[in-house]
Amino acid sequence: MTVLKRYVLRLFISLKYITANVVDRNNGRIVATASTVEHSIKNALECGRSCNAKAATVVGEVLAMRLKVEGLEQGQGRGIHVNLNKEIEKKGFKNQTKIWAIVNALKNNGVKVVLDDLEDNTSRTKFP
Repeated sequence: MTVLKRYVLRLFISLKYITANVVDRNNGRIVATASTVEHSIKNALECGRSCNAKAATVVGEVLAMRLKVEGLEQGQGRGIHVNLNKEIEKKGFKNQTKIWAIVNALKNNGVKVVLDDLEDNTSRTKFP
């Protein structure tokens, strides 16, 4: 069985590190990853005790480059799917700028990004 949203962006953001993975949902394999844990990225940044939106942008640019090397920048025609509402809820409102920095870096570097944040809005409780 093939999944319509085959390639999905998964983000892991802590106070010290940012990691972005693109996962192939057909087999559960990570096809590309970038993180501030890597020495090449860590040495280029001055994160100190916390990573900022600039570090998130660099992670997005490195991930885009690695997707291009794998030939997956178009996600085999369907794009790389991102559920922004889910990622923001999971990471908290403070990390929203980091999430957008990664998504925008991917878009600016030629990766086809499909935003899936319009799904299931009716089931969420909205507070005034």
